Amino acid sequence: MTGSARPTLLCLLPARNCADDLAGYFESVRSFADGVIALDDGSTDDTPAILSAEPMVKTLLRNPARQGYRGWDDARNRNDLLAAAEQLDPEWLLFLDADERITVDDGQALRSFLQAEADRDLAYLFRVYRMVDDLSHYDRAGPWVGRMFAYRPGLRLEGPRLHLVPVPSSIPRDRWRRTTIRIQHLAGLTEERRRARYEKYVEADPSCDEQPSYANLRAPPLSLRPWWPRPPDLAVLANEPSPVRVSNDHNPEISVIVIAQDDAREIDEVMGAVFAQHCSAPFEVIVVTSGRDATASIVRARYPNATLIELDRAVYPGEARNIALRVARGRYITCADSHIVLEPGALEVQLAAHRRGYALVTGAAENGTFTASGWASYFLDHNATLPGGPAGQLRHPPVRCGLPADAIAALGGFREDMRAASDTVMIGELFERGYSAWLDPATVMVHRSRCRTAGKLLRHHFARGQGMGTILVERALESGRFPPPRFGRFVMLNLPARLRHVTRRAWSLGPTTRATYLRVSPLVAAGAVSWWLGAIVEVVQRAPRARAMLAPDGAPRRRSWYHPATAAARAIASQGRQRSN
Repeated sequence: MTGSARPTLLCLLPARNCADDLAGYFESVRSFADGVIALDDGSTDDTPAILSAEPMVKTLLRNPARQGYRGWDDARNRNDLLAAAEQLDPEWLLFLDADERITVDDGQALRSFLQAEADRDLAYLFRVYRMVDDLSHYDRAGPWVGRMFAYRPGLRLEGPRLHLVPVPSSIPRDRWRRTTIRIQHLAGLTEERRRARYEKYVEADPSCDEQPSYANLRAPPLSLRPWWPRPPDLAVLANEPSPVRVSNDHNPEISVIVIAQDDAREIDEVMGAVFAQHCSAPFEVIVVTSGRDATASIVRARYPNATLIELDRAVYPGEARNIALRVARGRYITCADSHIVLEPGALEVQLAAHRRGYALVTGAAENGTFTASGWASYFLDHNATLPGGPAGQLRHPPVRCGLPADAIAALGGFREDMRAASDTVMIGELFERGYSAWLDPATVMVHRSRCRTAGKLLRHHFARGQGMGTILVERALESGRFPPPRFGRFVMLNLPARLRHVTRRAWSLGPTTRATYLRVSPLVAAGAVSWWLGAIVEVVQRAPRARAMLAPDGAPRRRSWYHPATAAARAIASQGRQRSN
């Protein structure tokens, strides 16, 4: 791909009995790499012949032919590939296996990144997706794996025989960076391939010395999700701002979505605050109502410029938002909802952050429910966005924010089966996909919580905890391990850690806030416990089905049972170690 004497990027390929995969592999790497250094690990099929005849292969190493996988030493093979790179002296190296693909759009973005932005002192991580049936569908968004780094003589990998992290030991973890480049993993494409991969690892590690169990490799597919084209305005570095495309159409920049159910008492204040916004770009307002009171009539009579959608049944928030999204024309979405009042200037500040390249934009939240339970719920729900903090880029998903409409569409919309936290799932998924987040305290909203009494507080946070439990279970299914990764740490450490964080944040806001927090702190603790219990109950209720999906009968494993303490010990011991997925 380049006429220079020194290759920009070479792929390192450890290969064994993968003849059927090689045509697709080379088709993929031709779009972004200058060549391949390959190692045939004793194949008994046509792999050596195909590698020898392929022009992309610049160097071919060979191990003696052998039957089976008992002699498989992945660490040694990858170190041999690293050593072989010295003769070609490339600028960059990328480990990409025969059953992995990088699509053309991601490959072009990667190539541009190497030529303009990449830092030779860093290692770059790509996210792996388990493809199912074809290259248009996946069921698991797996871990980020270290794959790319600048070449220097003497690089070496350190780690176990199997499942080592393919990043040189000379690059410490604080110099690893996540990217939005995706790897399509074909090993789970069919039942036959899943079974073959499982048998390969069981043969190579029959006592499960390298990993507690390989049962997850046999797990049947989860719900299939469509592969999505790479967004043109997504940065290669995950969660970093990206250049914004200039829109030439006449559509509104922001769609404000308000969902309301029997909210006649609140809707006028909410709508009045939205229409009082002064914004340098046009925005639209979409209201979705359900229930039996006069909410829809008030909107129709007093706010004729709003798009009103009346439902004849009660729906969860996710479904209501999706109904609004079908008619929304804005480039960005803001969910005001019937319990949120936007302060003057909020939309303008949000739009300014979007135009600087930030996809997820949030602001400060003020309390609008002044009972003791209302204050307690406020401290729990909005501790990360309390007033008084500095503006800046976030390194974690925000709680409630403005979102890019096309990114929501790429995810298929909000979850419609969750009573609470469907927005949390959406925001978290977008952040995981690499979209950037910004907090600007000049964007202010007043949150009028319905937790006016202790009973409502406990019920509300228990339901939100159940939403978190759903997220934990789905993460476990995606990772192929149950209990959810680090669930034991969640059970033992989350509650005290959360209370410490909430207390520290409230304490930083001055004597008035401290006094209020001290007064309602018992209710804060009660709400936190309710959320914690809701998450645990949800995980426990879903456990039998999750275990059945991820642990087929007869699969060997080092342990045959789990409990939170065991999971916690395993999670702590396995930090820094990348396992096969």
